[in-house]
Amino acid sequence: MKKHNKLLSISSSGFTLVELLISMTILSMIMLLGSWSFSLFTSNWEGRLGHFSKNVSQTKDYMLLSDIISSTVPYIYRVNKKPSYYFKSTPTELLGVSQSAIFHPNSTIAYKFSVETFSDGSQYLLYQEAALGVVADGQQINYTHEKILITNAQSISFKVYGWETFAQKLKHDDIDNPSPEKPQWRERYDSQLSAYMPLSVAISWDDAVVQFPIVNDQGTGLTQLSPSNN
Repeated sequence: MKKHNKLLSISSSGFTLVELLISMTILSMIMLLGSWSFSLFTSNWEGRLGHFSKNVSQTKDYMLLSDIISSTVPYIYRVNKKPSYYFKSTPTELLGVSQSAIFHPNSTIAYKFSVETFSDGSQYLLYQEAALGVVADGQQINYTHEKILITNAQSISFKVYGWETFAQKLKHDDIDNPSPEKPQWRERYDSQLSAYMPLSVAISWDDAVVQFPIVNDQGTGLTQLSPSNN
């Protein structure tokens, strides 16, 4: 009889209700902690991934800007039968001719960069491109392709480094009596008026300032073309 009661006591032993509730509470806390940790990890990962993607996008934009602007050429067209360089810059626009293109590979193209504004007030840089034909005096270029390069910026602007006029540069290069004048950063530049191409272009957006030197053989093209050559 005693042996039977002992076996019954052993077989009926197990978790009490209190122990079961405590175990479930601890398990719930562990699952909650794990879920919160995973959520924190994924949020942090997505933030870093988004930052990385933004940096990649900015790098691609920088490379495109560098290729196009640095490959700017001293394209000559006629204004009132006089030869002039085709290049113009304001704080919000940049127009020129380049041997590097996005939409017309291995072709010389006319380009235009313009600062535009979204409805929320942020700014973006719009790039427009057209296959280069013959640019006539007063002709409006029909840009056929466009691409947004910089987005969600608080401010974007252009500056150009160059001589005020070609005559100023000649005086500076005079061996016998050189002028102290030097190239300067200018908010506006028109090669039609200066008779000379700029030396460098700077683009500022937010806290970043990037300079793109323009390397080309210039200054002799206009002198080789007389107004009488048609």
